[in-house]
Parts: sequence; structure tokens; C-alpha cells
Amino acid sequence: MKAKKVEGNRIGIIGVGNIGSSILRGLLAADSGTGLERIFIYDANKKAILDFESDSEIKAIVEICTSNEEVAKNSEVIILAVKPSVVKAVVKEIAPFITADKILISVAAGVLTKTIEGYLGEGKKVIRVMPNIGARVSESVCAVCKGRYAETDDEELAKGILSVIGSVYSVSESDLDVITGLSGSGIAFFAAIIDAMADGGVHEGLPRDLALAISAETALGAAKMVLAGDTPSAIQAMTASPGGTTIRGLYAMDSRGVKAAMMAAVINATKRATEISRMDAANEE
Repeated sequence: MKAKKVEGNRIGIIGVGNIGSSILRGLLAADSGTGLERIFIYDANKKAILDFESDSEIKAIVEICTSNEEVAKNSEVIILAVKPSVVKAVVKEIAPFITADKILISVAAGVLTKTIEGYLGEGKKVIRVMPNIGARVSESVCAVCKGRYAETDDEELAKGILSVIGSVYSVSESDLDVITGLSGSGIAFFAAIIDAMADGGVHEGLPRDLALAISAETALGAAKMVLAGDTPSAIQAMTASPGGTTIRGLYAMDSRGVKAAMMAAVINATKRATEISRMDAANEE
């Protein structure tokens, strides 16, 4: 989805690591379309904000705060992009500044909306997001679900903000563990496949940089065909002529269990995501 206009909103980002900084840079790049007044940021790791401190153009709209509380106090929408292990401490710090009209967007993996709502108190709006690291190049896949007190309009506002880093899908919170395995972890699985195909090219005589570029572009082409409506099986049928190179390669993949291995990767990643979610729930009981 394209970025929605979020005119008049002051957005805060707590944590500007890989995901937080990607959202920040995406918002800055799309500023003419979002109509933001101000972005407030803070990170306990001072090195994470060095790049933003030295850029005068960024500082025209970004205000570097001195605490999590300052971000929450000044923002209407707060994006929580910290590690799951520190969510409790950070949310309890900012809870006094999160009024019922503000929205807290959490990208912390495995931390349930009801857990965050418990830290914040009755009636506070929470949106949970599962992005992936594709945010670094504005190609993230973000799954979004709203908590008990958030409204549909709040979810749409969150989706508009997150659309600056890629695609956004509304899902049930019960589906987030599967999406973590499929997308959050899955981007690493595809990277491993791209790397393996490049190694095959190197084995057959191509320079490494050329083999890697061709492998990545080939993966991109397949993905775009699927998104345009071609099924994976149709792409295989279009490419695999009788007795040709593609069918020989597909046979080699099937005989070595590549499909089963990829399925197992997603299934195991999903199981681990569920374990983490259950540990979070158990810790709050």
C-alpha cells in the first residue's frame, strides 16, 4: 500500500537500530507525502544516533531527545523499536506520558499486545507489527494487528506510517508467529538460497560478484512474476522444456530435498516464535 497522509502527527521512535532507523529514513524520504510536523527519536546507544546528529537536513524535522520519556511526551504516535528483553522497562518508563489518544506501535518480536497493554494501563492503544529486515531497502513485509483498545482508524494510521518501508498487511495476532517464521526469518532463508545459487555459478567459472548479482536479480524476477499473478508451478512450466537445463536442475533440487528443507525452516522458525510468545505470556501471569 502507498503511504497515507498523516498530516499533523508528531511521531516518536524509541530505538533507531536496523528497523527503527529504516522507518525514520523512510519517513524522511516520504515527507512530502506524509505531512509530518516533527519526528522525535531516542536510543540508549548513543552511537545509533550519531548519523542523525551530524546531518543538518535531517535535523530540520528530526529532534534528538535525551530520554524515552521525552519522546513519549512530545509524540502522538510512538514507535517502539527496541529489543523484546527491554520492552517492559521502556514501556513502564513512558507509560505516564501515553494518554488514551496516543498510539503505541511495537515492533518487538514475540511481545503480545495484551502484555504491553498491561504495562501501559487500561484503555491505551497498542498496535503490534512484525516487519523484516527488508526495511533497510524499503522492501519490508510488515504484518500489523491491533490490540484491545485500538480502533480501525488507528490501525490504518499505523499502516500508512509503515508503508514507507514496504508492504503492509492486516492480520490476526494469532497469525504473527507464522508470519515471523515465513517473513521475519524467511528473508534470511532466501538470502541463503541466493548465496547457494551464486556458489553454483562460481563452481562453474563465474566471478563471485557477477554470480551473486545474477542470482539476486533472478530471485527478484521470480518474486515479481508471482506478485503479478503467475504461480510458482506456472513459472516452472514456462521455463522447463523437455530434456532441457531447467528440468535437470529441478530434478536435482527435488532429489536433495530442497523443498522439504525450506518448509522445515519456516516450520521450525514458527515453532520458535510460538515458544517466545508463550514465554512472554507465562512471564506475565
